[in-house]
Amino acid sequence: MKNRFCRTGKTLLGAVCLLSMCGVTYSCSDDYDLDETSPSFLGASIYDELKNRTDRKFSYVIKLIDDLDYTDVMSKTGSKTLFVADDDAYERFFATTEWTDGYGNPVRSYDQLSTSQKRWLLNGSMLNNAYVLEMMTTIQGPVKNLCLRQLSAIAATDTVPYFKWDELPENLNEGIASDGTSTSKDKRFWDRYRTQAYGGMYLALDKTEPMLTHFLQAQLNEKSIEPSDVSFILGLDGTSKEWNDQSNRSFVYTAEITEPDVTCLNGYYHVLDTVLVTPPNMAEMIRQNGTSAKYASDPSSSTMYFSQMLDRFSAPYYDATLTEEYKALHTITADSIFQKLYISQRNQTGSAITTDPDGEPLTGYASLSYDPGWNTYYVNSSTKEQDMGAMFVPSDDAMKAYFLEGGGAAMIETYGTRANTEENLEFNLYQIPLDIVQKLVANLMKESFNSTVPSKYRTIMNSAQDQMFSAADYPSVADYKAAIKKVMLANNGVVYVLKDIVTPPDYAAVSYPVLASKSTRVMNAVIHADDNYLRANYTSAPLRKYYSTYLTAMQSNFTLFAPTDEGLANYGYMDPMSFASGNSANYRYWTMAYAEITSSGSKQINVRTDGYAYTRGQAMNPASDFKLGTGYISQANDNLESASWGPTKKQMLTDMVDHHIIVHDDTEEAGIDGTKHYYIARSGAPVYVKSFGTDLSVGTGMVVDGGLQLQFNTDNTEGNDFDCSVTAGYDLSQGYGNGHTFFLDRPMQATLNNVYQILQANEEYTTFFETCRVLNGSESSLLETIFRTEDMDDSDWNTQQQKYNIFSVNGTDQSLGARLTANNTNLVRFFNNYRYTIFVPDNDAMQAAFDRGLPTIDDIQQFVDHNTVDEELPEAAKTQAQAMVTCLVNFLKYHFCDLSYFADIYDDSDFTETQSACSEENGNFITLGIKHVNGGLQVRDQRNEVLNVQAPMNLMARDYELDAEGSAARSINSSSYVAIHGLDGYLLFDSSLSESFATAWQTNAKAKAFVKKFPLKK
Repeated sequence: MKNRFCRTGKTLLGAVCLLSMCGVTYSCSDDYDLDETSPSFLGASIYDELKNRTDRKFSYVIKLIDDLDYTDVMSKTGSKTLFVADDDAYERFFATTEWTDGYGNPVRSYDQLSTSQKRWLLNGSMLNNAYVLEMMTTIQGPVKNLCLRQLSAIAATDTVPYFKWDELPENLNEGIASDGTSTSKDKRFWDRYRTQAYGGMYLALDKTEPMLTHFLQAQLNEKSIEPSDVSFILGLDGTSKEWNDQSNRSFVYTAEITEPDVTCLNGYYHVLDTVLVTPPNMAEMIRQNGTSAKYASDPSSSTMYFSQMLDRFSAPYYDATLTEEYKALHTITADSIFQKLYISQRNQTGSAITTDPDGEPLTGYASLSYDPGWNTYYVNSSTKEQDMGAMFVPSDDAMKAYFLEGGGAAMIETYGTRANTEENLEFNLYQIPLDIVQKLVANLMKESFNSTVPSKYRTIMNSAQDQMFSAADYPSVADYKAAIKKVMLANNGVVYVLKDIVTPPDYAAVSYPVLASKSTRVMNAVIHADDNYLRANYTSAPLRKYYSTYLTAMQSNFTLFAPTDEGLANYGYMDPMSFASGNSANYRYWTMAYAEITSSGSKQINVRTDGYAYTRGQAMNPASDFKLGTGYISQANDNLESASWGPTKKQMLTDMVDHHIIVHDDTEEAGIDGTKHYYIARSGAPVYVKSFGTDLSVGTGMVVDGGLQLQFNTDNTEGNDFDCSVTAGYDLSQGYGNGHTFFLDRPMQATLNNVYQILQANEEYTTFFETCRVLNGSESSLLETIFRTEDMDDSDWNTQQQKYNIFSVNGTDQSLGARLTANNTNLVRFFNNYRYTIFVPDNDAMQAAFDRGLPTIDDIQQFVDHNTVDEELPEAAKTQAQAMVTCLVNFLKYHFCDLSYFADIYDDSDFTETQSACSEENGNFITLGIKHVNGGLQVRDQRNEVLNVQAPMNLMARDYELDAEGSAARSINSSSYVAIHGLDGYLLFDSSLSESFATAWQTNAKAKAFVKKFPLKK
């Protein structure tokens, strides 16, 4: 498309060519005057054009240019774009503006304007490039039709407001709850300046340049923004200027361009119907809307309460550069210029604010997603020209309704220190901890203006990525608009003032009771540890688990158990790594307590842990147990990945939270419903509901256990007191909620036993265990004779022989597939950080299998010895021996299957198929059928025989791989959680072996076919 700028450029080029030609031909002519004139279509300079207009007057614009020494620029040089209003518009401006002069009087004439105000008017309406409207939506590149706003000529030094001491933000947070405990992490950054003796400060409201926002048809079309959207945002609806058709109109902020593209010698000017006054940023506009006398009689439009919440995240930062630049232009008595910044994950530097004004770390401090005062704010992966922010701010009336009588009243009851009345609301709101406030504010701050205009209201997402304004509540755009009291257009975004609060997911999710309680600060610290890294620096997150996001999946159904701070202090958490050495002198547990981070660093969390020696067979009691001393402390400041005990603390905290989250499937819609006793936690660890109590909705009388509790309660432990009792419960399953939350008097924990230990400890499992175990290590020479070929070097063989093992080697030799675990034990080789079940034939069933021809290792050894000739095993015999080993290994592996199954209280179900560890030549794993029967569990094998689980059953194991050997281990690399059941028979993976296992190697041909059909996986 040939635009006007291009046409003008071609004309200019023609003029230049003409001048060149004439210069050569007529250089001696005294009458030649082209060097003193220009083509008539260019007109005069911007200054002269405005001054000499006869149809309308622009004397106020000329005064601004003259008073600010821009006359030469606008007369002779430069390449500018100016947006101007005529004198009539200025008269209307002076009659209505809320601006005041230096004496506090309303500005009602030009003479009352200060130099700063004049700069705001002129520079805010000026661009330092020449643009016709057609080109204003083009970004350098060029990228067409995406530009929403431009950098204006306003500089940070044009105006830096002076705030008296009592005009600075005030923070009334006392940080003390009614019971005397600290409840807030607020840093009262402004207090030192809010003294009469200090007087006040020069405070820049962000030092980046305010931008000029325009609504032009090309950009609106590109971003699918309707004229009716712009009309609503600019407050035109219901007026003579309402815009709801497709007519091509253009606006700069709220001013409409009525005369575009006046071409001048040094640029263009565009005439507006009103005076262009660059608005403040969103944060400042919300503040002014809360304090302006204009709204004193209409609190439904005021945003004072929300502004106060927002300002709790603000702080004054001294800016040396701005100070020097401003003092070079202005005479002031102050020594320092400060900048008001908001603690946020993204600000004018493009990254998070990490230190407070004193240079102290802000690690773990509640922060906003972006700085709402950032003038040149830009959306991630975009540019500042293409988009801006949006905020949905509840009016004061909405705040009153929510916190006095609505869903927020309980919050005031918990944290407010005065009666919950309207007179006390302002003070009580300050007492709500900052991390709780952050969830409300963060949900209302949106990254993109383009994506949140009214016509797109159904695509606006809350912080859980659910519809923020659902079709059920807002059936039409008209209904949505009716929920908005007013709209305020700022220089970095738009502010929609709401009639009602939109409840954030964090206030409806199962994590909310933990967030809001004074008694679960450790659990809350872990759940929200990664919050400041949700939008940037993901790998720098302390835990990289993002629990808060996970728990606000509002379409899910959770049960969240939360051990209280008291329980973590009085009982602690067993250190699973300490049991790895097998030396009881190394056994330990750790108490956990909330603690502040006091030094800068990375990978930190607000939790301190202290180590205590544990004596097996006794209860955990920090009051009397031996405290291990300063060498066994992990401070809140410690790096979770590099400090001595940091990895251990990280392991325990993530283990704990993962074990206390249950995600219910479709068959568990009611959550814990009083029938099933066994549930699976997020980690895969089983949770056993020992007692349902009397009221499941709030957990009255409920008792739950993890594998460790069940293990220790049957371990002759003194007091037998490892059960976890529910102390409080919360039903968040209704409406927008997503489940139930129960506080526990101590943490649940997974068992410390692995599969090897469970099988070894139970006499009924002895034969199965010994058969599994004997394949490892000691029989490698037999396996080598049968399977190793001449072309295999030692490395190849080491890799090859692993597939015949049930257990991996315990150690560090990776060539042998070694994995580190507790001393004198081994891990199941083919378990891989998942959930599994083992059905163990009892000793009689194993003997029945042997009686039917299942070979033992001794049988295979005897076969090899019997068939060896001159120290060589013939190929036919070797093939038969291979079939014997393959049969034995697959027989064992068929008793290991995916997923965790428990004998529990169920209605009888149909058989469902699950994969075993035994595979076929096509690569598929051979399945088992699993059926729940009331109080039991049945298993169906490939011969279609149904067996029942029997005692010992429902045993729990955890195959956990350590990061180092024995007492040096600090964390766990991977975990597999396993349910183990006795079985009243054995399972058969191939129905053709029903009569006799020997069928598999009866002839050389059958042996070869069998090995091919059931190959062993590495």
